[in-house]
Amino acid sequence: MKNIIEQSVREMRKRDVINSFFDSMKELRKTRPFATQNEVIEHAVKSKAPRFYVTFENARRFVSLLMRKKELPITNKNKAEMYRELYRRYRERAKDLDARYKYVILEDIIEEPAPSFYLDEETFRGIVYKTLRNNSKKRIQPQAIA
Repeated sequence: MKNIIEQSVREMRKRDVINSFFDSMKELRKTRPFATQNEVIEHAVKSKAPRFYVTFENARRFVSLLMRKKELPITNKNKAEMYRELYRRYRERAKDLDARYKYVILEDIIEEPAPSFYLDEETFRGIVYKTLRNNSKKRIQPQAIA
């Protein structure tokens, strides 16, 4: 079950990264028609994301660590920053709730717009290039003759 959930989060992220890339391209090329692909990616990386790309289990686990003032066992600074933002929002809303229901709000927070994709430029670029390359291969493949 966990792998299916992680795959769906990754698929959502991939779809939203591609949409952000094309939205940034449209936006930039209105004012700068010869904007390079690198400039488009730089712009897209800085854009807001439609949600946080994390499973509930991971969010709960890392928010719990932060609640207990533990160090996050993460070396990726973008991921650590994302979990700190989740924790900040969680702490803000959990003040007035009964302890039994506190983690329920985490599900809502994950679905909220995020300040960024929490990806570095190279990872963002890799997702865009790989997706575009795979989609172009799918269109070129000849149809099977029955």
